This record gives sequence, C-alpha cells and structure tokens, in this order.
Amino acid sequence: MGGKEMPEISVLMPAYNEGKNLEKAVKETMKELKGLDYEIVLINDGSEDNTLEVAKKLRESFKEVRVVSYHKNRGKGHALKKGFEKSSGKMIVFFDSDLDIPPSQIKRFLKVLNEGYDVVIGSKYLPGARVSYSEKRKAFSIWYRTLVKMLLKLDVSDTQVGLKVFRREVLERVFPKILVKKYAFDVELLTVINMYGYKIRELPVKIEHKHFNSSVNYKAILRMFIDTMAVFYRKNILHYYER
Repeated sequence: MGGKEMPEISVLMPAYNEGKNLEKAVKETMKELKGLDYEIVLINDGSEDNTLEVAKKLRESFKEVRVVSYHKNRGKGHALKKGFEKSSGKMIVFFDSDLDIPPSQIKRFLKVLNEGYDVVIGSKYLPGARVSYSEKRKAFSIWYRTLVKMLLKLDVSDTQVGLKVFRREVLERVFPKILVKKYAFDVELLTVINMYGYKIRELPVKIEHKHFNSSVNYKAILRMFIDTMAVFYRKNILHYYER
C-alpha cells in the first residue's frame, strides 16, 4: 500500500472468539485479494479466547492488517462501526471471519459495485446461490425475511448475509443514524440506505454454514424481533431517520 496513501478497499472482519479460525480466514482472504490495493481491519469484539493475540500476530506479519479491539462483547454492528472509523478505503467490505462464506466471492462483489451501484449484498435466495445449512436455520431465515418485508418495506431478498460491499460515502452518511449494535444491525443499515435512495444490488452467494451456531439461538431470535420492531418504530412513528 505504501506510505499514508488511502487503500482502495478496506475489508472489515469482526471477530468474536474466532481464535481458531482467524489466521486461516485472514490468509485466505489475502490470497483472494492479491493484486488489489487493500487493508484488512480485524475487530476483536470482546473475545474471551486468544482472538486478540492471533490478530496482533497477523498485524506484525502483514502490513495490510490493522487491529481494533475492546474488552466487552458489543455485537457485530458495534464492531463494524468501530472498524469503519479506523478504515480508510474508498470501498468497504463487510466480511464475516468464520469462513462460512468463501472469500473467493469478494472480487465479484467489488466488480459489480464498480458497475454503478452504491451497495452490493449477498443473497441466499437468488438463482445461483449455493447454501448448505440446517433446517432450523432455514426456517428462521424465511420467517425473518418475511417479517422485514412486511414491516419495513425493504425490497431486498436477504439482509443477513455476512458479505456486503459499500461505497465509503454511503456509510459515512448512514452510520451516524444506526442505533442497533447487535441482532438487527443489518436490517437497520439497509433500511436507512434504502430510504436515502442509494442503489442496492443483490448477488447470489455461496455459504457453507458449519452449524446453527449459538449466536442464533431462541434468545437471539427474540432479541432480533424486538430490535426489528424498534427499527419499525423509529422509521414509521418517530421518523427518526428523516431528521
């Protein structure tokens, strides 16, 4: 990247207790981004394992890697917000560090962003998507997708996929309005982006869920529902996002 020049691309990778996978995730991502002008911002979201140690080691080994860390687990939304503040790329990639989504797809998303879109997001529901995950997760996903369409009039087929790319100016405008830190973060973000008239494009994505993990348990589903209702209230009753 050289000197203090801004990289073209910032890949934000939030990590909570990903000590086992993080090195592999970063190295695979770097391999896929070879030849591009990028930085990877690792955000340690209050992990209780060795995530921070692994992240620091990666920072020492690779000039492209930056690390953001704090002690308390605050959720993906908070992590991405903090990572964005420390990033400097003109294009911002949100990418989950658990490798459920192969990083080979990132370049395709960036290419489409450069075709005149403001945001490009992954979808499990478009023709060409390849998704391997449990029936439990599938049922929840369909229920939540229907809820979001009904309540927020958000015309995207999928809000929850952990690969999204943005033009920097979109997030600079929208992030100050975002209040949800954890479960309905993606929904609030895309709702506000959509309200502001930015062009969103969806692409089919390949996902290989390892398991229906603990972060999407019944308690989390209830919390997600409450957070989504709060977004509905702010959008339609308070008109908070229009201020």
